[in-house]
Amino acid sequence: MKRFGNLYNKICSFENLYLSYHKARRANPNNLATLKFTINLESNLLNLLNELVSERYYPGKYRRFMIRDPKLREIWSAPFRDRVVHHAIYNVIEPIFDKTFIYDSYACRKGKGSHHAVERLGRFIQNPDNTFCLKCDISKYFDSVDHRILISLICRKIKDKKVINLIGKIIASAGNRNGIPIGNLTSQLFANIYLNPLDYFVKHTLKVNYYIRYVDDFIILGYNTKELEILRQDIRSFLDRELKLNLHPKKAVIFPVKNGIDFLGFRIYRTHRKIRKSSMLRFKRKFKDLKLRYFKNRINLKDFISHIASYLGHWRWADTYRLRAKIFGYE
Repeated sequence: MKRFGNLYNKICSFENLYLSYHKARRANPNNLATLKFTINLESNLLNLLNELVSERYYPGKYRRFMIRDPKLREIWSAPFRDRVVHHAIYNVIEPIFDKTFIYDSYACRKGKGSHHAVERLGRFIQNPDNTFCLKCDISKYFDSVDHRILISLICRKIKDKKVINLIGKIIASAGNRNGIPIGNLTSQLFANIYLNPLDYFVKHTLKVNYYIRYVDDFIILGYNTKELEILRQDIRSFLDRELKLNLHPKKAVIFPVKNGIDFLGFRIYRTHRKIRKSSMLRFKRKFKDLKLRYFKNRINLKDFISHIASYLGHWRWADTYRLRAKIFGYE
């Protein structure tokens, strides 16, 4: 396996940091922290560059808060200057690792994403031999990532010690031996790197043809329950032995494909797709809140339309014309 060196200077170049600043500010350009960094942009970038080159850079403190998406999650928001560093690392190492990922890993990758995963699963279940589904979820995935295992997996492709040390600081910034913060751009990449051995185990050792993974949710299709039960046990053992992870005890289930498969906000059947009821209820609450905020002048028309358009764009991947017509009154 080819390993890459001489990457640190690419990460620390002014050009890369300047590009990373622009990528980091896209998320919230009018945020106070973003504006403060922007006022003295050149000076802040040069200070960051000097800290990185001299290896004196250390991540700052996170701001932590809870969101419901759809379940309750703790989000770790890094200081803006740290988000610039995250992008700088990502710009250089993401292309290296993305080439190692299997085709049917869909989360946080260019040209992939949730809608492509849903489309792929829709094609998979057209095969009449795929009569049963094994659907799995890893218990407390982001909180359970072992730092030493993650670093060892990164070292399989990166031999530049300075890069490894910098990544180690980012990983350790959460303050525990286990876990990567939900909210960091780097955590999205690390999440895929960590489960890449599982993907190879399923595809190449277990010889599974119909397998899709999106972060820690994955699906396997087969022709009988006995086959899938054996696969579930093999996967459970592999995760425990190699990655120190556990399947969620209530979310590693086998069921007939004809019942429909809940995946990424959709319920997918052979003949059609529906929006999950829980997704629909969340939208109704969100729509009601958006209307209230708009009529009280808390958001402008552009933001209101932008929020609604994002839902409509998502819904177009399912059979929802009548639903959209009923809600928005164009039936």
